[in-house]
Amino acid sequence: MKLEIYQDTPQDRDRIAQYPLKDPTFTATPQQALAIALGDPERLPVLVMAGSEMVGFFVLTKHDDVREVGADPATALLIRSLSVAETQRGKGIATQMLEQLPAFVREHFPFATTITLAVEAANVPAQKLYDKVGFVDTGRRRFGQYGEQYILEKPL
Repeated sequence: MKLEIYQDTPQDRDRIAQYPLKDPTFTATPQQALAIALGDPERLPVLVMAGSEMVGFFVLTKHDDVREVGADPATALLIRSLSVAETQRGKGIATQMLEQLPAFVREHFPFATTITLAVEAANVPAQKLYDKVGFVDTGRRRFGQYGEQYILEKPL
């Protein structure tokens, strides 16, 4: 499995269009996230690839946008719109992608010393995943579309 920066090519556009995510209850679809990210140089869309198949997706946001979760824009990156393809769930892909993320961040964002994210209070499976891969609850809270969100961080 490999993390790859989205390239606005016919091949990557096709991967996004065919990505199976029918229930985006706790996340944006890649199509929704790309509509915002492609016009914003502070957002980096990332494809999670298993061979030639896209099995996951997320966006890394830097600078001012990280303030919305109370993180330091000089040192933090914010993960947004993280998902695993519905056809690939239960195979450990989310764990693998999050375990690879620190090395990817160090390579592409050498200023970053923390990765932060907001997770819905109601999304207990995601909270367990983030805990397993080293994210810790900062104690900060915010309210999103589905209610209370916990702000988690992972030091690099």
